[in-house]
Parts: sequence; structure tokens; C-alpha cells
Amino acid sequence: MKKMFEKGLKSVSSIADRAIDEISNKYELVKEVINDLPVFVSSEKTKKYGTELCDEKHYFVVPFMLSDVNIALHTMRCLPEGVPEVNDLPKRRVFHFPNSHSEAMVRDLLLNHAKEYVETNHSLDSNTLINLANDIDSLDKKLTYGMFLVGGIAAIANPLLGAGIAAKALLPGAAGLLSKYGIRPASEKLSESQLEKQIQQAKDKVQNDFESASTIQVVNPILQELELALRTAEKEHDPIIDFNLASGNIRELDSERWRELTETAIHHIYSEVVDKPEKHKEACLGPEDIRWLKIIIKQIES
Repeated sequence: MKKMFEKGLKSVSSIADRAIDEISNKYELVKEVINDLPVFVSSEKTKKYGTELCDEKHYFVVPFMLSDVNIALHTMRCLPEGVPEVNDLPKRRVFHFPNSHSEAMVRDLLLNHAKEYVETNHSLDSNTLINLANDIDSLDKKLTYGMFLVGGIAAIANPLLGAGIAAKALLPGAAGLLSKYGIRPASEKLSESQLEKQIQQAKDKVQNDFESASTIQVVNPILQELELALRTAEKEHDPIIDFNLASGNIRELDSERWRELTETAIHHIYSEVVDKPEKHKEACLGPEDIRWLKIIIKQIES
């Protein structure tokens, strides 16, 4: 009997895996413009972890001349492959700036352009970088439920499948959700209010964990190169032929996954622009910049 049950569980889990992939693809990227500031939100998985695993949130301040404020903001949750959204891994927040002056600029933008979306009640002697991270996270929450939405949609549409997805991918350990074998029995159904409550509890846990996490800032060589490329003409600087700042390293980070994540952020922000020649001049993109961006985009899509 146990073997039969485990076989059935394996089948349900396989369906849940496929459903996660299918639904996640529809919600992997959220885009919005908040008072002239383009904001992108995504969740990423990567194999590029060493022996020390961690749950990271990255904040990319990307030069983007089509924006009235000349930047786009991309927040990105990064987890090792196979790790659920709610987990006990150490948390870390990393700010990626194109130059050493960007922190003050982004903070002012949030205060002056998106104040209705963020929490701004900070004491004068508190850590401004941590406050900035918390403010951006509150903006993030206004835009999307993130991957928690995936389990919620599926559970309301199909309680058994939805509970399997939530138990497997989103809410491990939530009270009343997991049975001995990892899913709710078919006879037990989550009401919409119960589901919303458990999703909110999980979201709160993730948010609280990140608010107590270490927060660091780095000058990102790829963003540095993008900033240089946008302000120079082809005869002055070609990112492919000339010395490219993007080949540099980030000493503060312990692996090369920052490179893949930065290129993903650039892909999300620039892929549509690259495909629209009529936008190139307004975006300050010369032919040399387009060639370089196409290389980055192709690497992420391949």
C-alpha cells in the first residue's frame, strides 16, 4: 500500500513540477513604470553556487536613457536550483550600481517619484542602504506576489494540484498544509481565504528574513561598461573592439553568478529596444552598442 501511495505521490509531484514550470513562465517577469521609473521584477534559479548556498536578492540600477530618470530598476530574487521560495538558507541583499554615486540618486528617486509606493519613515541615523533595500522591497510587493502567486492561482483553480504545488515549491512547513508525504490528501481542500492567509504568512517570513539580512553594494563592471557605451560614440568607444570594463570582477562577491544575473537584467530591460531600430537614437544606442547588447541577449536566450 505504501509503495502504491508513493507511486501516486510521484505522479502528482511530476504534474506539479510541470505546472510550476508552465505557470512560472507566465509570471517570471513583471514590468511596471512608477512615476517615470521603469521597474522590473523577476525570480531566477541558477547552478552557479559553490559549497556555500545562500538566498539572495539583487537590486540592479541599470542605465536606460528611454526612462525620464535615465535608469531602470531591476529587482531579482536568486535561488540555487531546487530550493523552494521559503527556506532556511542565509539571506543576502546585493545592490549593483554603475558608479559610486548611484545610491543617493536612487534613494532620491524613490523619495521624490515613487513615495506613495514605499515606506519612508526612517530615522536620520539609520543605515541608508538597508532603508533603500526595504523601500525597494515594498515597491516590489506592490507590483507582484512573485512566485507565491503561482501556487495561489493553481490552488484556487484546482485545489489538489494547487496544494501539491504550494507544498512542494512554496510553503514547506506551513501549518496544516503538509501531510506525512508532502501534500494534502485529496479530500482536504484549501478555501481561498485559507490559501491567502498561508501565502501571506509565507510572504511575511521571506520579507522578514531579508530585512535582517546582510546588505552590500558593489560597482558592477557590466553596468559600468553600459554607462560608458551610452555616453560615447562608435569612434570613441566600441565595447567589442576596445577595452571592455565588463571583463572586470567584483571582489565582494564569492562567485561569477553576478555576471549571469546582470546579463539577465540587461536582457529583460533592453531586448525589446534592440529589436526596434526607431528607438535606438532616443536610447543613445549606436551600432556598436547594439552589436554588444545582441551578444549579451543571445547568451541569455541560448
